Amino acid sequence: MTRHRLPDRRPSVTLPLEHEGFACQLTVGFYPDGRVGEVFVSGLKTGSNLDALVADAGVLVSRLLQHGVAPDDLAGSMGRQGDARPASLIGAIVDRLVPNNPEKSR
Repeated sequence: MTRHRLPDRRPSVTLPLEHEGFACQLTVGFYPDGRVGEVFVSGLKTGSNLDALVADAGVLVSRLLQHGVAPDDLAGSMGRQGDARPASLIGAIVDRLVPNNPEKSR
């Protein structure tokens, strides 16, 4: 697969995200056609293992998006709890990228 880089200047939006007591902000960058192309997570304790983990996960998710993997395909691959909620903060991040996802409001 070929990587489709985002333009240097691109629209983005910052959204609140909460999962299992962890609150953070999710910044989502878009291609000119409106597709999601990158994701950054901030607001966790700087220097913590969790902060490093979600930063790395953001890079991985962004690279997958830039290589053509759709957000709903990623979300379908994430672990789930018995009630279909994401099993991890990374799953919650990916769920926020899926249009019309009921988990998006959490």
